[in-house]
Amino acid sequence: MSKEILVRAEGLTKEFPTRGGTVHAVTDVSLEIAKGETLALVGESGCGKSTLGRLILRLLNPTAGRVLFDGHDVTAMRPNELRVFRRRMQLIFQDPYSSLDPRMRVKELIAEPLRAYGVT
Repeated sequence: MSKEILVRAEGLTKEFPTRGGTVHAVTDVSLEIAKGETLALVGESGCGKSTLGRLILRLLNPTAGRVLFDGHDVTAMRPNELRVFRRRMQLIFQDPYSSLDPRMRVKELIAEPLRAYGVT
């Protein structure tokens, strides 16, 4: 029985130009995630885990490669298509507590992304 691929990254690369040269954050990463699977990226700080996640969601544009989600090329999507796509995916960072604003109530933290995507 073959598994149905939900997410496919092909040759993802992200380079950041700096005054001193180029930072190679992610180089030629390919992966597949089947429907119903969960992927956990584990590695040292600064190894490119968050950058790879941002590339898959296209919060960053790749220098090279492409991402397919349910057969659709995420790297070719227009902004309004991306909004719909992003409702179906989520990144959970290593330290979720550092991404929470302690000045906001839990209700506000949960409501904020729902409002941003027009769910409420």
